[in-house]
Amino acid sequence: MNQNETTTKRNLLRTIGPGLLFASSAIGTSHLVLSTRAGAHHGMIYLWIIIAALILKYPFYEFGPRYANATGFSLLKGYKDQGNWAVILFMMVIIISMFAVTGAIGAVSAGLLATMFGVSGISVPVLAGLIIGLSVLLLWFGGYRGLDSLIKVISLVLLIAVLIAFIAVLVNGPVAPLADFQATPIFEGAGLALLISLLGWMPAGMEASTMNSIWSVEKIKTTGYYPKLKESLFDFNLGYLFTLLLALMFLTIGAFTVYGTGVLLDGNATQFSNKLLNIFTQNLGSWSYYVIAIAAFGTIYGTLIAVLDAFPRCFVRGLRVLKYEDLENNDEQSTFLEKTYKVTVVIVGLGGFALFYFSAASMLQLLQYVTIISFVLSPIIAFLNLRAIQGAAVPESHRPSKGLMALSYLGLFALLAFVLYYLSSLF
Repeated sequence: MNQNETTTKRNLLRTIGPGLLFASSAIGTSHLVLSTRAGAHHGMIYLWIIIAALILKYPFYEFGPRYANATGFSLLKGYKDQGNWAVILFMMVIIISMFAVTGAIGAVSAGLLATMFGVSGISVPVLAGLIIGLSVLLLWFGGYRGLDSLIKVISLVLLIAVLIAFIAVLVNGPVAPLADFQATPIFEGAGLALLISLLGWMPAGMEASTMNSIWSVEKIKTTGYYPKLKESLFDFNLGYLFTLLLALMFLTIGAFTVYGTGVLLDGNATQFSNKLLNIFTQNLGSWSYYVIAIAAFGTIYGTLIAVLDAFPRCFVRGLRVLKYEDLENNDEQSTFLEKTYKVTVVIVGLGGFALFYFSAASMLQLLQYVTIISFVLSPIIAFLNLRAIQGAAVPESHRPSKGLMALSYLGLFALLAFVLYYLSSLF
């Protein structure tokens, strides 16, 4: 191996981080909860739905790291260039999501910890408060560098655990369906709500594209290395592939262990956790207990700490672009971001916990509402991303290819068409 190849590989490794954070922010809700439920309730038909969603939405997420690499700023600057209205609109999406998502994922984390690891001496609300509080402290004192390191460890452990569970499910084969089993209709009622929820957050809410661009900027700041465009896209594509593989694994796990039995994976955080655990041990044996426990908790906690970092970063950078007419990476703006972030991450943690505490019984239903809203608003953020990547701030060398642009227009059309279909079904 020559010196150039060694340097190239070293630079690629230095760049890895934002893509895995993107994946971690995605997999808790859309994968463990929604993909598993999709497979459990509707079988492997969701295989093609998930692949189609990931392909059609790919450009809008990819524009995040592309824009960051081109400009040195997050997509929020691209929104600012379109007008303050675009920034305010994005911040409204963040406000709608951040407390409900934090509370719901914190609740599921506590439910998994209580049921799967036998932490029965502490109530689920107290556990949720402890988990969220600990995460806030980790972000306060560890910053992006600590988060980056933690997520790499979680991602590795998670991949190993899910892979073991997935292989065991394949070897065991699908469960035998009941003689009179009939699947829930996918395009009406609860089936349509699940479909919209999964499409809204597969692989994540569209706002995750902006989160990814923010993490890309933070990575450059903490490492002091400004990657080439292909290095940034390698990191993103690695994370995106990670979300695809895990989505298909959780879908298969749900389909092979539940579909056809008539069991529904629903209820509050504790009920969902108990059902998931009982199904696994019944189908695979007691040895699978800690495998699925580690996989499930790693999935959810990785998402919790990622979104607990991402929502405040998005919010404070929205405040920044509204506060400062000219964006510069100077001491004044850096201090503003750091101080405001620390305050906001505490507020999001407290708000998420309070929302869970007062609506614990309906937390999964609340999460479903949030994911549906996220889907309905996704064409708006997709359109803002499309305009940002074509803005004057992006040089020709960093513009998307004609093929990627064509896919983005097709994806935008598909998003709009399905949103209109869903809205028409409500009336």
